[in-house]
Amino acid sequence: MILSNGKELDQLEYNTLYITADELSAFMHKHDEEAMGVMSDFYDPQPYGQTRRGGDLKIKIKSPQINMICGTAPANLLNFMPEVAWGQGFCSRTIMVFSDERHIGDDFATKDTNLNPDLVTDLNHIAGLLGKFEVTPDYRGAVNAWRQGGEVPQPTHPKLIHYCTRRRVHLYKLSMLSALDRSDVLVLTKDDFTRALGWMVEAERTMPDIFKAGIGNADARAMDEIYHYVLTLGVRGPVAERKIINFAKELIPMHSIERVIGIMERAGMLTQAKLDPRTGLKMYKATVPDIDLDGNLI
Repeated sequence: MILSNGKELDQLEYNTLYITADELSAFMHKHDEEAMGVMSDFYDPQPYGQTRRGGDLKIKIKSPQINMICGTAPANLLNFMPEVAWGQGFCSRTIMVFSDERHIGDDFATKDTNLNPDLVTDLNHIAGLLGKFEVTPDYRGAVNAWRQGGEVPQPTHPKLIHYCTRRRVHLYKLSMLSALDRSDVLVLTKDDFTRALGWMVEAERTMPDIFKAGIGNADARAMDEIYHYVLTLGVRGPVAERKIINFAKELIPMHSIERVIGIMERAGMLTQAKLDPRTGLKMYKATVPDIDLDGNLI
């Protein structure tokens, strides 16, 4: 076999698997520790083998390698992954990309679903490239300087501690993508380091938002429901505390109601409109946030 740099090499055998799913649960309906472990082994294409006693199952794969891209909602992801999974290999090998942007388009517009011909040509061409990537002195220097500086900026969320141990490998793989995007020459330069680090940091900047968006505890849901109840009933005037309590007791335990109402007051969601000095009866109204012309909270 002749490589892109003109050198001759013995035949290289590898086995690549692609997994694409609009929804993670469509590929795997529940967390499977054994399957996750196998996919983790496929990350660094090392020989894989499996033999089961009492049967004829004997699997041996030379240099398996997996590429996986799946979509999921933050809440679904956190329900799918048990707490212990964030400290295991699969999660540390996964780059998570989060966005809460909402694009409003024309549902009735004619859409071209065909792939860009130039993209198809590039992908077919890249698939035909073989060989070992070389690194330039400036790439090597940039990587070493980054490592000596603590590989900053690093994610600090507790669930990403083990992910941080594999950032360097992610950087190398993204650098290869950058090089392939530029030319057919399998050489990593400082420009590839800069682009790869930029891509990685951009994704990591919003990774903690995944855990924030996926959190859904009883108190938070109750606060939303109480706020909507007071806002709706409040069109006729302030709402008596006893009505709020009667509504809230269907959502959360009785001993939590006073605490939740207090939190809502401090958060500015509810405002005490009246207080009867004789009976001590409190009346609340929902605070409507001010919004500017661009739809942002003021």
